[in-house]
Amino acid sequence: MQLNLPINHLLENSENILIAGAGGGFDVFCGLPIYFTLRDMGKNVHLANYSFSPLEIVSYYSEVDVLRDGLLVGAKAGVPYKFNHGYFPEGYLSRWFKEVRKEDVTIWMFAKVGPSLLNEFYQQLVEHLKIDTLILIDGGVDSLMIGDEVGAGTLLEDTISLTATFELDIPTKILACIGFGSELEVSHHNVLANMSALIVDGAFYGSCALTKEMPAYAQYEAACRYVWEQPSHYKSQINMRIVSATLGAFGNHHMYHDYLPLEVYVSPLMSLYWFFDAEAVARRSMLRKAIEGTATIQEAHAQTIKLRALLMSKARQNKTLPY
Repeated sequence: MQLNLPINHLLENSENILIAGAGGGFDVFCGLPIYFTLRDMGKNVHLANYSFSPLEIVSYYSEVDVLRDGLLVGAKAGVPYKFNHGYFPEGYLSRWFKEVRKEDVTIWMFAKVGPSLLNEFYQQLVEHLKIDTLILIDGGVDSLMIGDEVGAGTLLEDTISLTATFELDIPTKILACIGFGSELEVSHHNVLANMSALIVDGAFYGSCALTKEMPAYAQYEAACRYVWEQPSHYKSQINMRIVSATLGAFGNHHMYHDYLPLEVYVSPLMSLYWFFDAEAVARRSMLRKAIEGTATIQEAHAQTIKLRALLMSKARQNKTLPY
């Protein structure tokens, strides 16, 4: 069984595809089922992530390719077992590819910077890999927030990626989201309203679901578990809920006991992908307009606080979904 991607018609002429985590952390893992599906279709696919790993020091304990020292580097499989990394998902993902699949796969990492610098890094990687298609991947759906909502989640990092790639000169740019309902702080009423606006704009490409019978899903779950179960390594709450939902869990379910204090509501909605025109999503964003000239994450954060303060008096309120 194969993932039934509604974007296949957009990829017919794609030769080099980049799947990039938009919001940092484990977002790149959310793109793995798409990655394996496209690989099975004969496409040349690369992986990247807006990274929270300490790029300025990863070369000291891991093998990396360097395009910009400490700013744009590629994690490779050489993560030593003797070193206990509390957080290096990209490095361990590359090691999983090497150990389990016997493949040399570089996971490119963008430093956590503002959109003007990130745009430079994207341009450099696009030229290096000859990318003609970008799929930004969001674990969750707060990348669809425009900035005037109560319950906007952690939209800054996703919006930085959308802003950085807005002017990127490549033929195809897609935003894929998975994990609807997995972000406890997000107003899903407002998410659905934003989705509807994108449908009106002709910017929604369709949805598809992960199922536990899919080989692409099995590889995604295996990669996640490999990294989560490294000694003292952080786990991804979003991906844990996506995995749980795909396996049929429902309600207040937890894969690992160390996350029991959080009450969650796992449902089949979490295993759905939603695909959008990335430029159209960015174009609607009020936050994009506020941060587009910033170079550092601190500058972008300051502009976000200013904008949110201005908008909160007339913010779109959260409403309980009536079903």
